[in-house]
Amino acid sequence: MARRHGSGSAGSAAADDGARRARATARAVVGGVAAAAGGVVAATLAAGIVMAPAQAPIARLGGIHDDLQRAVALRQITPEQAAMFEAKLEREILGPGSNTSSEA
Repeated sequence: MARRHGSGSAGSAAADDGARRARATARAVVGGVAAAAGGVVAATLAAGIVMAPAQAPIARLGGIHDDLQRAVALRQITPEQAAMFEAKLEREILGPGSNTSSEA
């Protein structure tokens, strides 16, 4: 025998379906808000990086030197590799005419 749509179980099934849809909609809204907030945070961080004043070239080279010495101490690169890479970066940062290292 076929059930009628007006029966009690059909009404509760419709209510369950409606509740399920409401939960799905709420999850979608919350997910969208979270994604938008994440995008705002990322955009704010990116803008802060772009708008930050650039370090002076000598300060940049000091940081590079420290990082390379740390890599040598951890045996990630050899001292020779560090010296060559530091010289290359120095030429790129300061330009070809500058000579702040002991290379003459």
